[in-house]
Amino acid sequence: MVNANRFIRVGAIPLVLVTYAIFIWIDHAHHKHVAVEQDDDVKVHLQNVKRSVNGLVFGGSNAAYSLSAEDLSYKTGLSWYNASVDGELGTANRYQLFVRELSARIDRAKVRYVVYSSLFPYAIGQIGQAKREYGEGIKPSRSVLHYIVWYISWRLRQASSSSQHNSSGDVVSERQVDSFGDIVFKNMECGFADRFADSRRPEREDEDVSADFLVDETIFLASVFPNASILTVLPSEYYGAASFDDSTFEQNLQTKFYGLLRQKYHFEGMAKIIFQPPYSSVTQVCDGRSHADEDGRAWRTENLIESIQSIISRRRAFVDEPVNHL
Repeated sequence: MVNANRFIRVGAIPLVLVTYAIFIWIDHAHHKHVAVEQDDDVKVHLQNVKRSVNGLVFGGSNAAYSLSAEDLSYKTGLSWYNASVDGELGTANRYQLFVRELSARIDRAKVRYVVYSSLFPYAIGQIGQAKREYGEGIKPSRSVLHYIVWYISWRLRQASSSSQHNSSGDVVSERQVDSFGDIVFKNMECGFADRFADSRRPEREDEDVSADFLVDETIFLASVFPNASILTVLPSEYYGAASFDDSTFEQNLQTKFYGLLRQKYHFEGMAKIIFQPPYSSVTQVCDGRSHADEDGRAWRTENLIESIQSIISRRRAFVDEPVNHL
C-alpha cells in the first residue's frame, strides 16, 4: 500500500500534470494556427467588399458554406456580400473588431439588411468560450474528441485546396471566394456521410445564455449599421436518420430573445430571429453537418429569402426609409 501511494505521488501525479500541460499547449497552439487561417479570410473580405452594398451576411463557417450573397442579390434585387469567417474568429471581441473594420470600408448608411447566422447556440459552452480571449486561464477550450473531429474535417479541406498568394500579392484564402464573398465549390471535394451525422447528438446551449448572447450581437450590429434590419439566424444542420425535435428550444429561445431585446434595447421592430429547418439529405452537405454543398446552399438561401421576404416588402412599401433604432 505504501509503495502504491509512493508511486502515485512520484510517478502518476507528475505524469498527469505534464500530460495536461502538453494538452493546454496543443489547445493554445491550435487556436493560433486557426487564427492565422482566419486572418487570411478577413483580408480577402476587406479586399473584396464593395463600398456600396445593401445587405451583409455575417457568421461562421455555416454561413460561409451555406448562404449565397449572389443568390440573395439576384432574388431580392439588392447588392449583398457574404463576410462570414470560420468560427466567427473564435471570440466575440475579435469578430466585432472585424465587423467595425469592414464597415469602415463601405457606406454604412446604405446597408439595409444584416444577416447574422451563428452556430454558437448549437454547442454547449461555445458562447462562454467566445466571450473570453484565447490563452486565458489553464482550462482547455476543447475536448480531445473535438480535436479528433477537427482533424478529420481539416484533412478533408486539405485534400481539396490549400492556402496560397496570387501573383499580385493579394491574399487568397484556403477556400476560394468570388466577388460576392461566396465560396467557389468548383474545385472542392465534399465527403460528408450519414455515419458522421449520427456519431454526435445535436447539442443546444441554455436558452437564457443563448438569448443573452444573440441579443447583445443584435444590438452591436444595429449600432454599426443604423439603417439596417438585423436578422439573427439559427442555421440548418444535417442530423442523418436521427429524429430530433427542436421545437421546444426554438419556441423558448424566440420568446426569451424578443423579451430580452425589449428589456435591453426598448426596440424590436427591425430585428427578427429566424430558425431554418434541417437539411433533409446527406446530398445537401459538404464536409460537416452545418456545411452545405452547392445544392444545399441554394436550398438554404432560398429558405432564408422566403423568411425575410415580408420584411423586404414592408420596407419597400415605405420607400426603404432609414430605420430608427433608438
